[in-house]
Amino acid sequence: MSDGLRSLRWRAAISLVGFGLVFAWVAGTGSTSHTVQIDYSWVRDMLDSAEVEIDGQVVGILQRYGRSQFVTGFRVGRGEHVVRVLLPGCASTPDTARLGGRAGRVVVFMADVEDDMTCRVLLR
Repeated sequence: MSDGLRSLRWRAAISLVGFGLVFAWVAGTGSTSHTVQIDYSWVRDMLDSAEVEIDGQVVGILQRYGRSQFVTGFRVGRGEHVVRVLLPGCASTPDTARLGGRAGRVVVFMADVEDDMTCRVLLR
């Protein structure tokens, strides 16, 4: 009887430790994140250091990674977000990103600058 009880205690202890490790791993990695990425490789230096506005608040600037990566990502919550790239002297056309559920966790915009009569930053 004591061998059966000892075996049951070991199983319970191993199960509790396993549950604790899984819980710590999930808590440590955080929740699922959503990202708005802006690729500005078409206009490179013109938009380098331009401000990015999401839902009416400036959240950062466009900055390249390394020598050739002209993509900057910004973490956002689930839902619909209005995104604009602000460049001094240029008008900015906002675009909407929907994240979460069937829409996915990452949205990539291509930033471009139209230079006809006036400068205008577009997200496509």
